[in-house]
Parts: sequence; structure tokens; C-alpha cells
Amino acid sequence: MNLGAQDSRPTSKQVAFVERLARIKRRAVPDECFRDKGLMWKWIDGNK
Repeated sequence: MNLGAQDSRPTSKQVAFVERLARIKRRAVPDECFRDKGLMWKWIDGNK
């Protein structure tokens, strides 16, 4: 297993938060956000 790749993935709590926020805001979360923690944080910051 490549731990470096695993470290860049969002946590399950992050994913749950983003999915809840996306439902509330009625917005889609791009697939790449689920593969990269940094992109996930950018999506969260832009959609609070």
C-alpha cells in the first residue's frame, strides 16, 4: 500500500461534512475533491 497517496485523501469526517454541505447548498462536489484533501478544503472554503 502506498501511504503517501492515502495521506492526500480526505478523511471520512471531511467527506461526510462535504456531502452534508453539498445537500444543504444543492451543489455537486467534483469527483477530484474526493481524491485530494487540498481540493476538498478549497471546495469547503468556497461553499460555506
